[in-house]
Amino acid sequence: MRTYRHRRRELFEGINITPFTDVVLVLLIIFMIATPLLIRSEIKVNLPRTSSAEAAPQKTLVITIDPAGGVYVEGARMALADLKPGLTAALAKRPGSPVIIMGDKDVRYDLVIQVLEVARSCGVSRLSLAVQVKK
Repeated sequence: MRTYRHRRRELFEGINITPFTDVVLVLLIIFMIATPLLIRSEIKVNLPRTSSAEAAPQKTLVITIDPAGGVYVEGARMALADLKPGLTAALAKRPGSPVIIMGDKDVRYDLVIQVLEVARSCGVSRLSLAVQVKK
C-alpha cells in the first residue's frame, strides 16, 4: 500500500527580474552605440562637388555649417561668437587633430571664411574643406 504525501504548495513570493534586466542592458548598449550616429546624421549638409578628393583621416574634428548658417562643432550647435572657446575645448581633448569644415554649398562664403579664421586663431595647422566627389 502506497502512501501519498500531499505537498504544500509554496506561495509565489516574487517575479524574477533577471531577464528584464538583461533586456534593458542590451537596449542601453544599442542606444549608446546608435546615438552618436543619429546626432551626426541629423545635420543635413549639401557639400560642393569636385572631381578629386582625398579621404579624411579617422581622428578628425568636424565643424559643420548648415544651409541656414548654423555652426556645429562635433554635432553641438554653437553661435559664431562661442566658436573659439568651443573649438579650443574640443582641440584640448584631441590635440593635433586635423579639422574638417563641412560647409553647405549654399552657405554664405563670408561665414566659411569667418569659421576658417577662428580655427586658425585656435592654432589649427591642418585644416580641410569637405567636398563630395563627382560621380
